[in-house]
Amino acid sequence: MFSSYHTIYRLATTFTDLKSFAIGIARIYKNAFKADKVTVVLRAISSTTYIKVSFKNQTKINKTGGISILTKVEKNILKQENEIILDKRLVYPFTFVKTLGGIYIKRGKNLKKFSAREKKWFYSLCEEASLALKIFTLYKEQQKLILSYIKSISSFLSQHVPTSRLHTKQILRILKAMEKELSLSKAEIKSLEFAALLHDAGKMNLPKKLLKKQKPLTAEEFELITKHPQKGTEFIKDLESLKPVMPIVLYHHERYDGKGYPSGLKKDQIPLGARILSVIDSFDAMYFGRPYRKGSPLEAVKEELKKQKGKQFDPKVVDVFLKILRRKAIKKVLEK
Repeated sequence: MFSSYHTIYRLATTFTDLKSFAIGIARIYKNAFKADKVTVVLRAISSTTYIKVSFKNQTKINKTGGISILTKVEKNILKQENEIILDKRLVYPFTFVKTLGGIYIKRGKNLKKFSAREKKWFYSLCEEASLALKIFTLYKEQQKLILSYIKSISSFLSQHVPTSRLHTKQILRILKAMEKELSLSKAEIKSLEFAALLHDAGKMNLPKKLLKKQKPLTAEEFELITKHPQKGTEFIKDLESLKPVMPIVLYHHERYDGKGYPSGLKKDQIPLGARILSVIDSFDAMYFGRPYRKGSPLEAVKEELKKQKGKQFDPKVVDVFLKILRRKAIKKVLEK
């Protein structure tokens, strides 16, 4: 039973979606109390959507939707905010300032009644689950605020700085395709997604005429350009949850052969996320072009990526990227 407390804490700090959290909570109670039926209802952050997970013996039922997915009993649990402790039924609303959800567990006729000790455990575990759910909710709300912040910067960049032409959905689709090939975690994918939107944020401090210049840069102008990765990290340095994004933004202009900037890192010294973004960003610039330079045909871009394997780019990342470019679904995404 004590292990259930630790498992609830792990749920709050590791799962990133409410449905997985609800399934995890339902499993904990099913195993801890050997119940025939366990139903967990959680209110989404929007407050108009509900997640419902039920375990009936060994059957799991998931539902997501509005208030209509809840039974009359489940609606009352959320409305009345009162726990119900009976011989074979235990009900508890997950409350922290406001009701965030509730749990209902039941034992059938063939099972013994809940003991006084089990009822105390149930009450105590529910308090822990309520706190964990509040932590989870606060984390998701923080993520929404951060995403809004990132989108605002990205929108500003698109108007004032000639930067990426790829849209968020296109970038995410490409990253998802690379996920399995490069054994990337969900957290790495999310960091790459944010980095792809923020990597040129440091260019906001540069003169527009410099960014649109088509002639070779002078030594002084190139020196200014090389400072934009560090400037970009200044926008996110105070946001704890974006710390994993910083190395990607800072090092996405490093080269595999060590001739890049700002630190002259090479090969595996460069974080994997930065090596991936380097390929995606360069592809974006070559294929879609920039306001001051036309894009190139897809086959020509592929050839250039091949030429730069082991020079500008990580060979493995290039091979994976070229592999997914052959997929019809990815080609459709790029055409949009």
